[in-house]
Amino acid sequence: MNNNYTWEFDEYSGHYIIRNARIMFPNFAGAAQAYNNEGRRNFRVEISEDLAEEMRDRGIFVKTYEGRDDSDETQHTIKVSVYPDADIRLLNGKNMSSIVIDNENKANDMGRIVDNEFRKGHVMNGNVDLEFRVARNTKVAGSSPYLRVEMMVIPIRRSKLAEAYEAYEDDDDDLPM
Repeated sequence: MNNNYTWEFDEYSGHYIIRNARIMFPNFAGAAQAYNNEGRRNFRVEISEDLAEEMRDRGIFVKTYEGRDDSDETQHTIKVSVYPDADIRLLNGKNMSSIVIDNENKANDMGRIVDNEFRKGHVMNGNVDLEFRVARNTKVAGSSPYLRVEMMVIPIRRSKLAEAYEAYEDDDDDLPM
């Protein structure tokens, strides 16, 4: 478990906020995978024992991974769904850009870009901030609750090459060549 991890419940909005989250199995593109149907955009987030208990009390499925030996900790994770109205932002240094998850335009899918950032190791995993809510499908009677991301800030590792050029953004004469 990430030592900087914190969570809180915002009574006003009814949202959970996790700071310094560790994301597992990101699938922002909604690709078909062994345990995922095509079009389902989601990821798992590692949570603490106390949040795991609260999620179970709300009817949310919490996956538990037992440690392989005595030195390994037990991990608890929850699945969070990503919908097109989610506010997803990539933070690269001081620059923040919004990502629009678009179900209509598969050719220009920003979800693939986010997945690639995780896959290439560019994401500062363990530093992701996440806000989600417990939702329910009102069209299906007796449906179980699920988690839906509202906002997410994903910090990207800064490139050494980009850092070298950042100091020169305002001054075009002295580029490091």
